[in-house]
Amino acid sequence: MGISIPTELLNKDCTNIFSLGGIEEIGKNMFLFEYKDEMWIIDSGIKFTNPAFSMGFNAIVCPFDYVVKNIDKVQGLIITHGHEDHIGGVPYLLGAVGLKIYAGKMAKSLIEGKLKEHKNINKYEIIEYSDNTVLQSKYFTIDFFRVRHSIPDSFGVCLQTPSGKIVQTGDFRFDFLASGDQSNMWKMTEIGKRGIDILLCESTNALSPGFSNSEKYVVDELKREIKIAKGRIFMSIFASNMNRIDEIIKTAIANKRKVVLLGRAMINNVHSSISTGILKVPKSEIISVQDLNESQLPEDKLFFLMTGSQGEEMAALNLIASNKHSSIQFNDRDLVILSSNPIPGNYEQVENLVNKLYKTGIKVNVNSSEKNIHSTGHATQTESQLLIKLIQPKYIVPVHGSFDQMTALKKNGEFCGVVHENLLVVVNGQKIKLYENHQAYISDEFVDIYPNFIDSNNKLNKDSVELYNNRLKLSENGIVAVAIKVDKKAKKVVDFPHISTKGCFNIANSKHLADIITNSIKQNLESSMTSKETNINDSEIKKIIESTTEFYTWKYKNKKPLIKTIIF
Repeated sequence: MGISIPTELLNKDCTNIFSLGGIEEIGKNMFLFEYKDEMWIIDSGIKFTNPAFSMGFNAIVCPFDYVVKNIDKVQGLIITHGHEDHIGGVPYLLGAVGLKIYAGKMAKSLIEGKLKEHKNINKYEIIEYSDNTVLQSKYFTIDFFRVRHSIPDSFGVCLQTPSGKIVQTGDFRFDFLASGDQSNMWKMTEIGKRGIDILLCESTNALSPGFSNSEKYVVDELKREIKIAKGRIFMSIFASNMNRIDEIIKTAIANKRKVVLLGRAMINNVHSSISTGILKVPKSEIISVQDLNESQLPEDKLFFLMTGSQGEEMAALNLIASNKHSSIQFNDRDLVILSSNPIPGNYEQVENLVNKLYKTGIKVNVNSSEKNIHSTGHATQTESQLLIKLIQPKYIVPVHGSFDQMTALKKNGEFCGVVHENLLVVVNGQKIKLYENHQAYISDEFVDIYPNFIDSNNKLNKDSVELYNNRLKLSENGIVAVAIKVDKKAKKVVDFPHISTKGCFNIANSKHLADIITNSIKQNLESSMTSKETNINDSEIKKIIESTTEFYTWKYKNKKPLIKTIIF
């Protein structure tokens, strides 16, 4: 908990800092920075759901009500990097408001490709920024520093406001051996000398000690696997891990293998990276799955690069493992490499996929102490300590992680000399107030937060929360449907109500309960109608039926079903 805001500061101008998503969770990152009549947004991500518990919804994005209400304040949306948990919500946000978007080269390309798949979006402009870009508005001066992550063109952000200076790290790590982007420690040091008040620091890997394994060793191991393989190679990897994909595609080509891309995200990202010059490989070396039969290439000349390492039901890897793919089947000469780790929440799905792969009789390589074929893109304890020492913040706000990860980063901040009271742990929607005396406080002000569900048609449903709750209630307690005919003028129920149930209780085995419910509904309705001078309306009838039915199903069956009423 923070220290109470002194009375003399309550009416003073301050910078409000809060998230709509991205705290106590992995996904849907979205952070807002507000001073007087200006507001900047950093990231607008998505969080994918577990199919076993998602009630038919595929993903969740942040609620955009506050942005819509304050759109006149919004100066722009800044994207730290091109991962889905940072850009996946952009099309849905643009469905609500028009925006100016600032993004690095890779993220800009990915967003542009994503927006082509969406209709009914508002006017927008995407402006590319780099390490040297400085954005200036009335109250904000914003610049950037490059960080190492598992996707090119990843950045941290420094926001200078009248009440103080703030750094948002984005996702980062330090890797001094790998090729590609490196964290710009010189720029971090320069920013640290400005006197940073608040550091919003990602905590995803804050429980891991030391330095994480270098990407160089991972790539070296994968290169060895590709070189010695005798048959077809199927490698599953996150489609956004372009640093590794770059190395792997070049290695496959060097070993005289044609590359076959599987999975829409992989196809889009690779072709987008080629078109922007991030990935420098000849297009002729990449063939589509449709060209496989015509090519008649031997098995040792094929390399399949695909998504699906998280066990997604409809991903190509899962379909092939289930023998349901339209044109590809495994044989015992194939090698499958899963160059990833399970995302929290996906462990069961990944375990099921791995077991399914083993059952096909093929060779399967997963990341382990023996097979070093994946490394994280997120800072460990020592890497976080290095960044904290470079930035030298007065306050630290852990973000982008579960509560135990945020707590670990908080302890890490203490190890680095940050005062305990200056380690601010908040929840989504809770405002931190930074005043012009460079003092920050956790406020009791909250922005309304709720899950904003995306359905199976990739659309944002305005009634998604109600639909989700109804589906959850239906799955756990079933449904009771009540059909009733009411003569409102005579203030009588015509015949007895008819009820049917699914998943709540069996009427044939619970006739006594069914009789209690129907008699009580008739009695309560007629009693209410006769006590009223005016005619009862349908809304009142439904309310009486629902409350009566819910009372007895809970009393006798300990169930709270979804109740639907049909009035004749």
